Amino acid sequence: MATTEPIKVLGYLRERWLQDVEPVMSRATMAQEAALRTVWERTLTWLRTERGLEGDSLRKPITQLRHLIRALPVTDENSWVNPRTHEREHIGLRVFNLSEGEWVQMNDRNRAVTQERLDHQRLVSDPEGIVQRALPLLLSEAWTDLVVGIALTTGRRLAEIMKTGIFTVKEGYTVWFEGQVKGQTRLAERYEIPTLVRSFLVVDAVTKLRRLIDCTTLEVEQVSQKYSNAVNDAVERIYGESIAARNDRERITAHTLRAVYASIAVLWYAPDHVSVVNYKAQIQGHRFILEPQVEPGTSPEEVERVRLNYASHANYADYQIADAEGKLDGRQGIKLGLPGVTVLDVFKKDMPEPVVRPVVAKSKRRRKKEQSENKTGFSSYRPTVQTRAWGDDLREEMQQQVGGRIIKDDEFLRRVFVGYLASRGQARAEERPDLSLELLDLSEHMRDVLREGMALSGAPDLLSYLLSAGEREARQLRSQAKRHDNERYAAVPTSKLAGMKAPEASVERFRRAVYAIMQWNETHRPLERWYITTLALQKLVGGSKDAIKAYQDAHQEEIDAHHQKLGISLSSNRKSEKIEKTVLVPDAPTDFPWGRSPEVS
Repeated sequence: MATTEPIKVLGYLRERWLQDVEPVMSRATMAQEAALRTVWERTLTWLRTERGLEGDSLRKPITQLRHLIRALPVTDENSWVNPRTHEREHIGLRVFNLSEGEWVQMNDRNRAVTQERLDHQRLVSDPEGIVQRALPLLLSEAWTDLVVGIALTTGRRLAEIMKTGIFTVKEGYTVWFEGQVKGQTRLAERYEIPTLVRSFLVVDAVTKLRRLIDCTTLEVEQVSQKYSNAVNDAVERIYGESIAARNDRERITAHTLRAVYASIAVLWYAPDHVSVVNYKAQIQGHRFILEPQVEPGTSPEEVERVRLNYASHANYADYQIADAEGKLDGRQGIKLGLPGVTVLDVFKKDMPEPVVRPVVAKSKRRRKKEQSENKTGFSSYRPTVQTRAWGDDLREEMQQQVGGRIIKDDEFLRRVFVGYLASRGQARAEERPDLSLELLDLSEHMRDVLREGMALSGAPDLLSYLLSAGEREARQLRSQAKRHDNERYAAVPTSKLAGMKAPEASVERFRRAVYAIMQWNETHRPLERWYITTLALQKLVGGSKDAIKAYQDAHQEEIDAHHQKLGISLSSNRKSEKIEKTVLVPDAPTDFPWGRSPEVS
């Protein structure tokens, strides 16, 4: 089925498609599968030899070729029924593909890269606080908040959350999930995954998100292209202070939350007898790790090596949970046995027999109805008239905060529950010994000064006042240090900035590249001018796309004004020349208006 918005396809790949692949593919029938395989082998060889692509760099062009094939008309003569998805597909999709084992080998990182991932492993503290922060997101009216909350509590990918995923409540803290976008063997498969909050909250949040954002007409790749930037900005806004990026060249994204989710799930729900790799593979849908496809007769040691290599590629070691002392917390399943928490069915068969505990006599009460016995889906709370009136007043306040929308009993109670859990976590975090002026060895004059400062600031106690004053001082010192760093990097040659990992060094590179392009545009004819894009800046001075995009966002008004002043549009970059061959970014710091001479050491 053709898409309403064509996916962005690499220029060289579209040219190859039109000249060599599409003429054969558009007329192919099931009887011509052998001819298609010849075209596929020729195309794969061309990608590897002419384009110089190997390993993970082959992923994008192959994926885009398959997308182009999906857009072709499907008939009985040119299609087959995929036994995995039970859907009719163009024969080209069966041919233009790699086996699952080849995909894994392509993805596999060498030992040096795997070690680099381990060297940048991050420890995440306070998993309870991280999850509690996601609770109000699941009730939010903002679609980005909903996506972040669902990503953190289920570990699903962006396209699964917004388009393909089907979530159905199974247990108190698990859902049935289907609609995985990677690994075609699991596309139509339903399997159980844990949720870090009550499962019905997740299911309801997905339903609300789909009402706010309709992705039914978009292809999977287009979902990420259209919405990932806004979602990743929200991830940074919400979790930027509590979850660190893997290194200075990256920022945290929705994919980061996928890794954090898996580690929290292991800590809370994984039985002791299940390995971390197996548990994460199961809940994230990595079937190849659980059942690697290898040649018959492969030794158990080699099978294990393949599993672990693929696990390293799957980011299993990127984020781990820290204990109260900031050290690696190696525990598993600490919440198993709590009310509503269950073991995933796939791991129950290997569970030891439960220990029979003596029954403690309890006050007699009515048996709670099972969910299957409840015909209406509702229960009956019976508050007193006074409690109900209080709740109605609070509900009216909530309705004003959400623009006057009616909040029914069920949503009202959920919001109250979320507020209680959040305040409970805050109370734990704020437990601290009392601190008063009388307990400190201070002069009377100093006590008077501090009392006056507390009164003028409105601080409720001494510690709050000192923390507030300390925060202001810390921000001022940080600002001064940052200004000093900026001045220092302004005196560094451009060629040396590239080898510096500090974010300020990257910002200085991007600043110089933007200035160089603007100067070029000011002094050249319209057809020679360049539109400032992320790729253009990357070609000139390098850097990660996320870091460059962040710089562009911070200076977008200035960049837009430059484009409008000179009448430059994105189409201006459709030249045969390459920007790095025409625009020169000066190496000397003093060639820039803000640059300074390097300090003499």
